Formats: sequence, structure tokens, C-alpha cells
Amino acid sequence: MTEAEQNGREDGRGLRFLLPRLALKGGVGSRLGSRAGESLEFQDYRDYTPGDDLRNLDWNILARTEREVVKVRREEVAPVIEVFRDRSASMETPSAKSACADWLFGLLSTAADGCRVVYREHPKTPRAVRVYITDTLFDEDPDSILVRLSHNSAALAIVRVLSREEADPPASGAFELVDSETGERREMTMDSDALSKYHAALEAHTARWTAAAKRLGAAFVDLAAEAPRPERISSLAAESLVEGRG
Repeated sequence: MTEAEQNGREDGRGLRFLLPRLALKGGVGSRLGSRAGESLEFQDYRDYTPGDDLRNLDWNILARTEREVVKVRREEVAPVIEVFRDRSASMETPSAKSACADWLFGLLSTAADGCRVVYREHPKTPRAVRVYITDTLFDEDPDSILVRLSHNSAALAIVRVLSREEADPPASGAFELVDSETGERREMTMDSDALSKYHAALEAHTARWTAAAKRLGAAFVDLAAEAPRPERISSLAAESLVEGRG
């Protein structure tokens, strides 16, 4: 466990993660509910859809009828929170962004009472609450990413982590820019005109992400990587992701 994750766990003791009501009807836990889920108790069959766990495919029926069906099991009502971390190189530069992601994972691990909080590479648990930690600094269409993460989920939250210089670069000076993804280097002089263009481009980029989140009913939160921990908590609370314990 990193120091940042440990700090997050300490901060999470005074907070409660606000689970959407929908999430309480799904997920994985120790008590059986009335809906379909991932317990060991068989309930029914349904047609296979892309993204279903292949382990639930009934191979006997497939062999006999060539029909792809999956076994549906009764749900368990304690929700799972799946955390997806942007693994692009830019999330490691500066290191404060990576530390902020660790901090958030630690905070959720403590603040989400009765939940199982896990890092995942790909969505796995039906009707899980999903949290995507990213800097959004890549060209892939946000709709394609968020549709994939939100499919068959109870709720989705996007937490964007930017460094101070990414959100608000210095107003003047000569710089060598290095693309952390490709290693490409470019020299440039930052003046008022270049700064205005940068802010306009970042604003347009942000608008694409927030619009994609809104279309899917997902929360979108901005966290400043180097911000003090209470300030980050305030940002999460402002978007109703956490609240203080009464």
C-alpha cells in the first residue's frame, strides 16, 4: 500500500460514499436479493450478450442447440465498486497525479461501508458502481470509453485528475514540451496568445467529456493533483460523491 493510499484510507474514515439507490439493487455481497446477480444460486437462463462473463455460458446447451445462453444467478445485495485507473503514461507525469489516484482508491475503500472496492482492468461485475480515474489527456472518443464502462453498471463516476501546470500553465517563458505518450519533443514560447489557445482547447476537450458523461447520467468530478486533501474532499462532496459522517 502506498503512502497516498494510506492517507486516503485515513481520510475516508470521516466520510461516507454516497451510493446511488440503483446500486443497492445489484452487485456482489453476502445476502441474496430478488434480482439476477453473481451468487452461486441458479435462477434462470437468458440469451448471451456481448460483455457477459463467459464462465456463465452453458456449454451443454450450446453444443446441443448452437444457442448461446448464460446462467443467471440470484443477486447478492452488497454492492461492488469497480475502480478503473487510466494506465496511460501521462497519468504518471507528474507523480502527483498517480498519488492522487492512489489516495482516491484508499478513500473509497474506507468510505464505502459494506462494499467491496476493487481495482479492475475491465468491467466484470454486473450492476457494480464504477469509478474511472483519468486525466482525459488522450485522443480516444470519450463516448466509446464511457459507454463501455457504463454498460450493465449501476452507476458511473468519472474523476479527472490534472496537475497544476496542465490546468493552468505558466503565462510566459520558453519551454520544451515532451509528449509523455509518444516521447515527441517540441520547443515553444508561451505568451498570452498561446495561453489563450491552450485554455480554449482544454475547455473544448472538457466539454466533450462532460457532455458524454451527461448523456450517460454519469458524475464528472475534477480533482487538482497537488491540491491539499481537504480541498479534494470538497470537490468530491460538491458533486455528491461523498459526505461527512453525522
